[in-house]
Amino acid sequence: MGNQTVLQMNHIMKIYGNGVVANEDVSLELRKGEIHAMLGENGAGKSTLMKVLFGLEAPDQGEIILKGQPTTIKSPQDAISKGIGMVHQHFMLVPSLTVAENIILGVAPKKGLFIDMDKAVKAAEDIAKEYNFDIDVRQKVEEIPVGIKQKVEILKALYRGAEILILDEPTNGLDPIGIQDLRQMIQEFPQKGITVIVSSHILSEVSQVAADIGIIADGVLGYQGEMPHEEKLESLFMEIAGAGRKE
Repeated sequence: MGNQTVLQMNHIMKIYGNGVVANEDVSLELRKGEIHAMLGENGAGKSTLMKVLFGLEAPDQGEIILKGQPTTIKSPQDAISKGIGMVHQHFMLVPSLTVAENIILGVAPKKGLFIDMDKAVKAAEDIAKEYNFDIDVRQKVEEIPVGIKQKVEILKALYRGAEILILDEPTNGLDPIGIQDLRQMIQEFPQKGITVIVSSHILSEVSQVAADIGIIADGVLGYQGEMPHEEKLESLFMEIAGAGRKE
């Protein structure tokens, strides 16, 4: 499974209107069932690269190859249709709706002109069971804790067929138990053939879950390869981040 390349982002350039170079000639390759980390300080360019992949930003140069075919990702809806899902740092859930309603929002089973709630609840329960998420899908989102909200966001992406799952700063707002729970959850995704990108500025967050890593600073990918041990990773990160700040 790990030898099958599912995504290549080649020579991506993104320059904003104010002249800020967010991504400069960045290339990324992902294999099926891989957990890949993108590590960088806030403002380093990692979130922009993820937004390009999810269709929230259009690259100024470069190409995206998905499952061997060049592709253009024009919008998040386009990304979702191509099997790419993203869980944002700030959740995109509707608090007044139930877990089930959020999961099936926009792709709900219908009974005539109306949502078939029985089917919606069953669909939400089935996807939660498939990924071993213990969630009451009838509960309103405004009533559940942050860690469960994140699981709902992940289930939303998986329900829509995500084969590549982007997690942007995934431990934001989680307590230690929630972080441990998330780490275990991420490590189980490769068994389902899901490729995961963890985008973070926290070294310990990525070193314990990912096999491969890219370190980005000042829009430039300073390192990409196998995850080094934590002491080496810290030294490498400080070196690349420091070089970026000096430029």
